[in-house]
Amino acid sequence: MIQNRMLRFGSTGEDVLRVKLRLFSLGCYAPHITAISTSRFGSDTRNAVLNFQAKNALVADGIVGPITWSALFPEDAALAPQPRGEIPANIGETAAGLIASALEGASDRRREIVLDALQFAYDPALPRDYPTSLYIRGGNLYNTDLSPNVITLARIRSGALRQPEYYDGGRQEMMEAAVMENPAITGADCSGGVVGLLRHAGVVKPGFDLAANGFAASKSMRKIEESELLPADLLHKSGHIGIYVGGGYAAEWMGGAYGCQLTRVNARRGWNFVKHKEDRFGAWTTFLRPKWY
Repeated sequence: MIQNRMLRFGSTGEDVLRVKLRLFSLGCYAPHITAISTSRFGSDTRNAVLNFQAKNALVADGIVGPITWSALFPEDAALAPQPRGEIPANIGETAAGLIASALEGASDRRREIVLDALQFAYDPALPRDYPTSLYIRGGNLYNTDLSPNVITLARIRSGALRQPEYYDGGRQEMMEAAVMENPAITGADCSGGVVGLLRHAGVVKPGFDLAANGFAASKSMRKIEESELLPADLLHKSGHIGIYVGGGYAAEWMGGAYGCQLTRVNARRGWNFVKHKEDRFGAWTTFLRPKWY
């Protein structure tokens, strides 16, 4: 079996059961748990994943992503499709091949950040009804305890009351439908997505926070030319920030109607989940290299 989705609290399915059985065989569950009988990812499984990640020097987030899956099931490596490598299945073959090639020469830290970002990005080459991760004004992708920022119906309705301009025109209804389809869906705004990725990778402190224009003005950033871009460098235009994932692609939390999307750096397009059409966006103006990696 090849992993084709992120597994986290609330997930269900045969792949969850396989993970639970492997964790049980490795002794990662609490001693009072003596059998595995369901295919639901509950708090006991999250704790078992955290235990496994700690023992194997992995980022401890309680989520079974590509890196944790590979550590749990090294025997699957020979079955992995090429040239995708560890590119998640929500990314189509064309982009996956180009990004995988770009990641071959990247540092482990840059690769880790990009793979983390890709799991949240919607690739229009693989159409679906809702975003993989929502755009939530003021939200960070990972909280200060490094848990994913899971979005609930209550949070959407509260946000719509406080900042209706970010939820009108059918955006609230689309977001609520996305939550009902995937109760574990995450959310962030553009800078919150980048901030969360950096927090999760451990290159900044868990309390680190910065707005989009703050990245461009930060002394921790060095301006570079577009031709110099490496995976996990940052892309900026006034009021907006994204992350370069390689192969000419970026991941960015585009807005309420779009969520997080995989876009072409030189031809920014976003799928509008409210109007069910592709929209064009302005070009990036600044390219940034963080000094942390």
